[in-house]
Amino acid sequence: MQLLKLGLLAILPLTSAISILDHGAIPSSSDLTSALANSQAIVDAFTAANSSATDRVVEVPAGAAFFLMTSTISDVHDVTFQIDGALYLHNTLEDWPDEANLYGFHIVDVTGFTLTGSGSMDGQGYNWWVATAKGRSHAHRPNLFEYLRAEDCLIENITVRNSPRFNFHMKDMLNLEIRYVDIETDVTAQRAILEDHKLWDLDLSIPMFPFNTDGFDPAGENIWIHDCSIENYDDAVAVKPSGSKDLRQCTKNVLVENMKIKYGVGMSVGSVSPKHSECVDDVTFRNIDFKDPFKAIYIKTNPLDDDCETDDCVATISNVLYEDITIDSPVWFAVYIGPQQMKEPDGAGDGCMTYPFGDCPTEPAVTISNITLKHIDISGGVTPGIVRCDKANPCHGFEFKDVKYSSWATRAEGWTCEHVHGTEKGTQPEGCIKAE
Repeated sequence: MQLLKLGLLAILPLTSAISILDHGAIPSSSDLTSALANSQAIVDAFTAANSSATDRVVEVPAGAAFFLMTSTISDVHDVTFQIDGALYLHNTLEDWPDEANLYGFHIVDVTGFTLTGSGSMDGQGYNWWVATAKGRSHAHRPNLFEYLRAEDCLIENITVRNSPRFNFHMKDMLNLEIRYVDIETDVTAQRAILEDHKLWDLDLSIPMFPFNTDGFDPAGENIWIHDCSIENYDDAVAVKPSGSKDLRQCTKNVLVENMKIKYGVGMSVGSVSPKHSECVDDVTFRNIDFKDPFKAIYIKTNPLDDDCETDDCVATISNVLYEDITIDSPVWFAVYIGPQQMKEPDGAGDGCMTYPFGDCPTEPAVTISNITLKHIDISGGVTPGIVRCDKANPCHGFEFKDVKYSSWATRAEGWTCEHVHGTEKGTQPEGCIKAE
């Protein structure tokens, strides 16, 4: 893999920052009027910074708290957003539109954009989670940060808490570095909500209904995520595919390293569906420490859309490396490669929550090849994992090297593997991969 050189993305000198207070921001007030004023103050501060020859830093001052609705930051270049204070998403649901595609920050068509600071962003997601458990649409919850068509971006140092939905959803990115970010989710509150609404499997100790509070969901080219910590009940990092409708038509050259994950549903690729010729290639996850994950190594496919012609709708997942991974006490599967287990937030997809009981079809229009697991240490759980490829389109080029599994479970099982070809060396237990 060609290593990313995004460390050259430096923060601009903070010689004369533009405070959001100078543009009408109202601290310490949580009413709707103040939240709208604060969102507009941020937009106005960015407009001023983008037109300034010298003052290209927008500052949320330390020691102050501000409540927000949606702020759209678009068409700015070489501007830094310095969050030293505390930002909170307005959490009176009735004040938000009852529609899809909601955001805290919508960052669109930017270049040289830096998000930094010693402060925090709190999504105050509890009310949203309760409403979702009661049947409100997943899509009618804001993502905290939504990036679209952004180049040469840096995200660093801040703490992000309790997003209503995704923490960072990033599409069509080119040259992105994320470092030293902490993502915290009140998983105790989430579990209580799920148990109250009978959406938690008490026997298996797993959520049967996710809140989709993913950590980082990037798609694009040249992406480096490192030295972050994430605690949630969903994907920690989900590398998303790019397709024919995107500027970057294949997500590639992605490196995720030196991460600490609590709970979570894995360092993931996908889900990948053949609906728009989707592609993920050249992804490395290395030096990852998992504690009590539901899943850790997770590559997931989704089925063909009804409106697709099979000859036109295909997808590929290729050249993915998981290396130096420690998985302590996995609740479900340490390794899962195959059809996505949970349905999509909108209810789409087959879902395979009860597999190996019941039907769980694989997808022949998604080709999976050259997947390497190297120096993987799995401790605990009842099975090392599942690798399921399609009979009509088997997986090739798989390599398991020093994949070690040990368990204190009295009824621990081995691998469940179908139609996967490649090599194994120093793996315990053996028998997942058939020789090429």
